[in-house]
Amino acid sequence: EGEKNNVVDIIRNGRVNFVINTMSSKENTRADGFLIRRVSAENNISCMTSLDTANALIKVLESLSFSAISMNEMGK
Repeated sequence: EGEKNNVVDIIRNGRVNFVINTMSSKENTRADGFLIRRVSAENNISCMTSLDTANALIKVLESLSFSAISMNEMGK
């Protein structure tokens, strides 16, 4: 305990309902992105790869009076 979890651990532990994972042209982030998307799929977690889709989801959630928390807050 007291150890920070990485995003893959947080997904595997079922601590999120949705994942937003956008693509990057940087080589060192491609493998991370693939792993995040794969782990999301393996754990039946919806994964959005488009900021337009994520923005639409956030608008819907906000209209339902839900609040979203950042990954920075999840690791605390």
